[in-house]
Amino acid sequence: MDIIRRLNELRLERNLSVYRLSELTGINQSTLANTFSRNIVPSIKNLTLLCEAMGITPAQFFTECESPELLTDEEEQLLKNYRSLPSDIKKNIADIVRNISTLP
Repeated sequence: MDIIRRLNELRLERNLSVYRLSELTGINQSTLANTFSRNIVPSIKNLTLLCEAMGITPAQFFTECESPELLTDEEEQLLKNYRSLPSDIKKNIADIVRNISTLP
């Protein structure tokens, strides 16, 4: 897998400049510019930050056969809020959503 090509495809699909991606991830802009221009593979930490900024998981990043689903701003915010919750509350929310989705 060409990691840089994949990152660039995802970045362009989302109309993200290197500058904006730097703002979203906290990764130095020159570091990101070097990543794309010199084909420098990012660290796992930075790759994870890049994936989060683009609304995908690292697992989705490495699954080339499936196009990652683009999240709306509302979905992204919901996911960020969910991820910050304690695990017992996450389980309760998952149960509620599962029950609601089976309603007629």
